[in-house]
Amino acid sequence: MKRITQFSFLLFALLLAFQVDSFAQRGGRKKQDVDKYFDESGGFAHRLWYGGGFTLGFSGNNFESIFQIGISPMVGYKITEEFSVGPRANLTYFLYRGETFTPDGVQGANLFEYGLGAFTRYKVVRSIFVHLEYGFDNEVRIAGYDQTARDWVTDRRIRNNAFIGGGYNDGSGVWGYEIYILYNVLQEENNLALPIDFRFGLTYNF
Repeated sequence: MKRITQFSFLLFALLLAFQVDSFAQRGGRKKQDVDKYFDESGGFAHRLWYGGGFTLGFSGNNFESIFQIGISPMVGYKITEEFSVGPRANLTYFLYRGETFTPDGVQGANLFEYGLGAFTRYKVVRSIFVHLEYGFDNEVRIAGYDQTARDWVTDRRIRNNAFIGGGYNDGSGVWGYEIYILYNVLQEENNLALPIDFRFGLTYNF
């Protein structure tokens, strides 16, 4: 509960700062610049930007090995040139191979994890941005081996996430790349995973 309260306070403070900054910029912005931005001749699509990241990894020991590959697309809608909101999704495939310690020997399994969320992002300057995100991950883990079914038994659980952080985007043209770091304020204390999330991805029209 304490972490949720802290996250809510940080979110409120950041949004308030963004509104003050937006109001100040609006006062000094030339009328023709405002008219140009809010020109709807380009339709809804001209305010959209697209991004996506990917994961690729391998780990193993004497008893098991895991290969993983995943994608995480996102779409942002520019409320202003600096402030945007949108959805983000992620899908990860795992190829698991492990020792069953039965006559079946080593067996494999194809596993999937997925997640959905919503984010808000603010450009502090052209290349530096603040990123807030809330969502969930549907995680899977190996719970054991069923010798009768000759297959691995899996468990699933829902993990809620609330990320806060920022990063750098090199968007000198239409295409760009970005690197950012986020902290999960809802990370469970008994979870071995780190609350820090490093991300790398590509963007279009950001």
